[in-house]
Amino acid sequence: VSRPATAMPRSHTSAFRIEFGDCDPAQILFYPNYFKWMDIAALHFFNACGISSWRETKAERGIIGTPLIAASAKFISSATYPEHIEVDTSVAEKRGKSFVLKHVIRRGDTVLVEGEETRVFAIEDPDDPKRIKAVAIPEDILAQWM
Repeated sequence: VSRPATAMPRSHTSAFRIEFGDCDPAQILFYPNYFKWMDIAALHFFNACGISSWRETKAERGIIGTPLIAASAKFISSATYPEHIEVDTSVAEKRGKSFVLKHVIRRGDTVLVEGEETRVFAIEDPDDPKRIKAVAIPEDILAQWM
């Protein structure tokens, strides 16, 4: 489901179901799962913006993906199984070669988590193939966000 966001023109919503194994012994959703779902939602967002797969971008442009350089979350309310949640993802900010994805995780109208991921588009470093190098956000992809 794609729909306009208030802060940025493009947003995407990803749906997930909380399973028993996602919870701690108290049957509360174990917090690292929120970061897992933010990561998955980021990929769904990129797909909604026309990026098919990182294998294709590597073959076509040399871009291997959008590595995470920072992540944060504000935990507002708890969740448990077998609840259904949604992650609303949008680009909150562009900062030179990096950008910030905003994720709002909710159960219905109840906000559970507000998270952010700072990412870059990256290629293999031509001087050291064991390292990666940030590159400018491709203009055609940036046009999909703005």
